[in-house]
Amino acid sequence: MKVFWSWQSDRPGKLCRNLVQGAIVDALKMLSDELALEESDRPEIDHDTKGTPGMPLISETILDKITAAGTFVADITTVGRSEVGEGEIARELPNPNVLIELGWAWARLTDEKIILVANKAFGPQRYEDLPFDIRGRRAVVFYEASATMSGAERKKVQDDLAKELRSAIELSLTGWLTARANDPGPAGVPSRDGDPSVWFPVGKVFEHQPFHGGAGQMSVGSDEAPRLYVRMVPEGFANGVPAALVVHQFQHRAGGTGPQPMYTAGSGDGGLNDEGVIRYGIKTTDGVKTAWSAAQWFEDTGELWSFDTARLSDGFFLLNSFIREATEVIERGIAMYDHFSRTGLLRIEAGGTDLKGTNWFADTSHGRSMARRNQVQVSEARRKWSDAEIIAFVTSAGAAFANVYGVPKPDENLVRRMLDR
Repeated sequence: MKVFWSWQSDRPGKLCRNLVQGAIVDALKMLSDELALEESDRPEIDHDTKGTPGMPLISETILDKITAAGTFVADITTVGRSEVGEGEIARELPNPNVLIELGWAWARLTDEKIILVANKAFGPQRYEDLPFDIRGRRAVVFYEASATMSGAERKKVQDDLAKELRSAIELSLTGWLTARANDPGPAGVPSRDGDPSVWFPVGKVFEHQPFHGGAGQMSVGSDEAPRLYVRMVPEGFANGVPAALVVHQFQHRAGGTGPQPMYTAGSGDGGLNDEGVIRYGIKTTDGVKTAWSAAQWFEDTGELWSFDTARLSDGFFLLNSFIREATEVIERGIAMYDHFSRTGLLRIEAGGTDLKGTNWFADTSHGRSMARRNQVQVSEARRKWSDAEIIAFVTSAGAAFANVYGVPKPDENLVRRMLDR
């Protein structure tokens, strides 16, 4: 979604164009990382067209951008005043190019999508001083920045203006922001029918290149047992989905490369496969090796999907282990996504399947209870995931498990203690 910025350069940039543009950018960051600023890319009067008669050309491209904009912001600061006779009041005159762009915006956008700003240090200082046609159509966000102000004072003005513009833009884009807030997020790779914890069919054999490359092919069967899982589905990347080899070689700050399974104890393997990149932990039973935990990164979508059967293999669900391992998968995944310039929504899903027959672990038999239902599935989509929001999410997932087992739900304080935070 684009916010079009119609600027003027007749007044000093540090007091008008640059200051307002900085405030708009700050306001957009407060609202959503999917909002972007679109400047009017006409040449500046005092530079590109200096000495050229007439007004700079407003291209059809600019007009098309205005038509497609979600919100239009225009600087109507006074840049001149009309010649008047004795006793008459001079009219405040905004930049003519801004007025042309504003007229085009009014013809194609609703009033609610148009926001006007003005620096009172140059005028107009009052709503009543606006040109009549503007005064009758839309209120103005006033600010005051003068040449005598220090840099710190101008920064304070910009910060205050950003807050006002945030409110104005939020009101202007109410419908769009509401729709995005209610967006369930990208669907990602389809899961197995009746089982949200994995993407592959029963009996799947994972095949991949050797971890360090070279000839040959490695393979391992999949383990069918009660599972815990976390999946992360990004909406997009600023520079496109990264190549599988780049993800395979990505070095985490905490150690390790590429996608990491939820449970990593024991031996493991992985490499490039037909879907992207896989890592897995190995269980050996009667000489047969299977993957009892795995993480798959999907090259087509950028999705990261991790599952684990090890933690439920003894028939007990350990909340502490789930909280720690799910949080680690999420935080490592977000760090990798940040490195590859993820954009838009990031949907995180966590849960478990085939839970019936397993028990909530407790030190005493009185505290243990068997699962009432077979699945847990918790999903949430956000554009930005802070540490607090990650903790809130894993807390809600832990609460969903507690509900299935019929035990008291954990709160965030307990989860923070489990994470040593």
